[in-house]
Amino acid sequence: MATWMQNVEEASKGSGKRRLSGRIHILGVGNVGTFVAHSLMSRPSPPPVTLLLHNPDLYSSWLAKKKCLALNSNGLDDIKTGFDVNVLNDKTWYSFPYWDKDGEVCQPMAETEDVDESVGESVEDDDHIECLVVSVKAPVTAMALESVRHRLTPDSTVLLIQNGMGVIDEINEKVFPDPRKRPNYMHGIISHGLARRKEPFQVAHTGIGTTILGPALTAKSTSAVSENEDDWAPSTKYLMRTLTLTPPLVAVAENPSSLMLYQLEKLAMNAVINTLTAAMNCENGELLYNYSYTRVMRLLLLEISSVICALPELQGIPGIESRFSPERLRWMVTQLANKTAKNHSSMLQDVRAGKTTEIEYLNGYIVRRGEELGVKCVVNYMMKHLVLAKQQTSKQRDASAIPIDIL
Repeated sequence: MATWMQNVEEASKGSGKRRLSGRIHILGVGNVGTFVAHSLMSRPSPPPVTLLLHNPDLYSSWLAKKKCLALNSNGLDDIKTGFDVNVLNDKTWYSFPYWDKDGEVCQPMAETEDVDESVGESVEDDDHIECLVVSVKAPVTAMALESVRHRLTPDSTVLLIQNGMGVIDEINEKVFPDPRKRPNYMHGIISHGLARRKEPFQVAHTGIGTTILGPALTAKSTSAVSENEDDWAPSTKYLMRTLTLTPPLVAVAENPSSLMLYQLEKLAMNAVINTLTAAMNCENGELLYNYSYTRVMRLLLLEISSVICALPELQGIPGIESRFSPERLRWMVTQLANKTAKNHSSMLQDVRAGKTTEIEYLNGYIVRRGEELGVKCVVNYMMKHLVLAKQQTSKQRDASAIPIDIL
């Protein structure tokens, strides 16, 4: 296996720009972020990895976990250390390296020391970020990137691993309105089975899947992405090669057009399973063998198929009509719902927890693209608002709850 240093040399070759450091930053240490960081550190020669923690409380939890990430597989925890950490406090990033300048493990603060004081006394970190893996959920991506906007340059590469579509257009509008200052974008699709555990910085690996990676192709920037790898930024080449050579990820590289087709397939499945289970408060498998659910499913997929097949960025790609036919999409949805029959979808979990869902980037995306194309998507529009209503109702109930002290 190539070392991360060899990947740096290969990616930097002939670019005429300064040599890459090879450091990879990870923003969002939930299930996916933990899995990616853990996988990178599993390499025989791991690259330098920095975890971006968005508040001092999360850093306190990190210290309580002894600066470790744990991946549970078959009942056993595989623990990895060696991660550097940046902590956001009062809009400033502070650096907490794992190793000190003499190569010794940095000692955690004393139990009596206040986390905020410890953060305030550490070194500010405004260094440029070359490779950034973003695994926060779509609704908070723009806000999360705002905190590192000053550390990203047109030579940086941002990899987005999340459900839904339309995020990059929102990022460009809210965070990088000037096209000359935008970083390079990549998308990632992970199909590994990952389950959250009660403690932070721990994830259960419940099933081996794949990771599909590629430069991003969006509705408003089709001409900005080259299919030729030689035209990619050095940071994009480096990140792609490093991840595809990281065995636990089982990662493959795809060109922008092929990647978008995989994204649309996943969007179609999520727009049915996640949305219906969130609205009806049921397990994935309960959508099967229920006549009324299957009728709604069919209507959703008819609209989704019509919009996808009419997308201008897909015109000229052979086989689109058959790949995204309602019948094939329904078969894919049925297969996934059956495979995850006892699971509660992430959107249902968000609704129950009173969190903002990804509905605007799933059914909302279909509705918006349909409006652009003159395709009415009334069923997707209705399902979007049913989920938004459930979300708002859940938040209102929590806000009106009366706290009770138990003596």
